[in-house]
Amino acid sequence: MEISSAHSGNSHQTDPLDVITPLSSSKNDLELLSSKTGQEFLQTFVDLLQDVIQADFVAISELRVTDKEHIQVKAGWMDGESLKNFEYEACFTPCLEAIKSAQIVLVHEGVQNSFPNDELLQHKGLESFLGYPVLNTYNEAIGLIQLAWRRQTSGEECEQILETINDFSARIATELENLRSQRVLQTLARGPALGTSENIFQLIARQIQSLLAVRSVFVAECSVTDQRNFNILAYCDDGICRKDLEGTSLTYEGRPCKQLETMEEFRIDEGLADAYPDQEIYRTAGFDSYLGIRVTDGEANALGHLVIFHDEPIITHKLETELLNIFRDRLSFEIMRERSLEP
Repeated sequence: MEISSAHSGNSHQTDPLDVITPLSSSKNDLELLSSKTGQEFLQTFVDLLQDVIQADFVAISELRVTDKEHIQVKAGWMDGESLKNFEYEACFTPCLEAIKSAQIVLVHEGVQNSFPNDELLQHKGLESFLGYPVLNTYNEAIGLIQLAWRRQTSGEECEQILETINDFSARIATELENLRSQRVLQTLARGPALGTSENIFQLIARQIQSLLAVRSVFVAECSVTDQRNFNILAYCDDGICRKDLEGTSLTYEGRPCKQLETMEEFRIDEGLADAYPDQEIYRTAGFDSYLGIRVTDGEANALGHLVIFHDEPIITHKLETELLNIFRDRLSFEIMRERSLEP
C-alpha cells in the first residue's frame, strides 16, 4: 500500500524512539494475541502497540460510510484514558482522507494546520498523525488504525510502525467484520427484548435502519387476498418505530416496490421523487434514494419485501449485503410463521 504524504512537512523528530521492536518479532506478544479474539484481540493489539511506540493517541476504529462518516473507536487510548466506544464525525479529519482514498495518510508535522476543522487535533494539541485504513477482502475500507503524537515524527520511525501494523492488518479486518456480524446476528437470534412492546418486525426494521444509518426502513407483507397490494408490518423512521403506519395497505402500482413483483432487488441511487412524482411523501420527507429487496418463500413465491429510504445514495458493502440477506430470510420465516398461526 502506498503512503499518502501530501500534507506532511519537513521531517524533524524530537525525542525519537531509538528502537521500535515490531510486535511480530516478539514470541510472547504473538502468543498473547493468538489467544484473543474479537474485542479482546483489538484491545490487546492496541495495548501492545502503545507499549512499543508510546504515541499520545492510538486507536482501532470501525466506520460506517453513508451520508455522514462516523467513526467509532473499538479499542484505543488517549493520554492514558480508554477511548472504547468513543464516536465522532470524520468529515474534516485526516481519518476521512485515509478512508476515502483507502491509502495510508502520514503527516510528520503540522497536522493541526492541515486539518484546522478537526476538533480533536486542535483540542489535544497533536502535531503528527498516521492513519492506516483497514480493508476487507473486497478492498473496501471498514475501519481505521490511528496514531498521533504531540511531537514531529520521522519517516524511518513511521516505516517501522507501518511494518508492524501491516503484519496484523488482515487479522484486524477479520475481527472488525466478525464483531459487526455478531451484533446483528445476536440481536436477531434473541428477538425483541423482554418487557418491551417491540415485535419481531419492528426489530428487523430498526436493526436495518441502525446497520446502514439510513433515514427510514419498512418491512411489508404481500396481501393474501389481493396480490396487487401490500401491508406494512413495521416502519422505522430515524430510529423510531411508527406504529401508526403498521397495517397500512398500499398498492404496488405507482411505487418503486412494483419492480419487486419480478425483481429480487431494485435500487434508485438518486432522483426518487422525480422518478415517482405522484408519491408526494418522497419529496416532503426528502427521500432521494431507494433500495427494495424481495422476500420469498422456499418455492420463490413472493411473501413481501423490505424497503430502505435515504437522502443520499445507499451504500452497501459486501458485509452489509450479506447481512441484508439474513434479514430478508428472517423476515420470510416470520411471515410464514405468522401465517401458520392464523385460524
